[in-house]
Amino acid sequence: MSDPQRIRYLFDLPDGSRKSLDFTFDAADFRLSNAAPAAPPFWTDLKFNQCANCPLNADEHPYCPAALQMASAIEPLKALVSFDTVGVTVTQAERRIYAETTAQQAMSSVLGLIMATAGCPWTDRFRPMARFHLPFASEVETVYRSISMFLLARELAGAGHTQGFAALEELYENLHIVNRGMSRRLGAATRADPARNAMALLDAYTTLLPAALASSLEELKPLFDAW
Repeated sequence: MSDPQRIRYLFDLPDGSRKSLDFTFDAADFRLSNAAPAAPPFWTDLKFNQCANCPLNADEHPYCPAALQMASAIEPLKALVSFDTVGVTVTQAERRIYAETTAQQAMSSVLGLIMATAGCPWTDRFRPMARFHLPFASEVETVYRSISMFLLARELAGAGHTQGFAALEELYENLHIVNRGMSRRLGAATRADPARNAMALLDAYTTLLPAALASSLEELKPLFDAW
């Protein structure tokens, strides 16, 4: 059996202290395997501000799987405010990345990783991107990675010759609904200002990407001249 995959986010905080968030993933399917909080906060209950398009039921899933993992990540950083400047070192098996950025931008990268791997039926489709995690990705990087993932998924599913990106756009529409539901959850969490704004940043990509598909493809086209 292969060893699990790990990603660590190490935060250098404004007060000089350090906090780390450690994530462990199954080596084969890259599902997040961190333990859930022993006493989950009320806002992680599945029925609390449940997303309008959520297919889960509370009998089988009493808690929102993504919210459960978010609760553990938010707690160590609860004293931060959105525009605090933090140093963030992200350590993966392949590389180490450092950025000096705002607390909300750093949390956006963390929450995006959690949402893609924690078991939400909608965001689970982004697990391939999480496996090749790119912290602090720009809009054009996100467009490129999303399209690449979509086309590979289509090929592996045997639908390689289907034209257009309607299915990808529909997925992002559903992701927008999920992001709004998660924002309402985080709005009820005490002192979760950076996390709530981090969700807003994630949602900005969600709403911008479908509209940017055509222009982004045109912008990327010169890179493929050799093909």
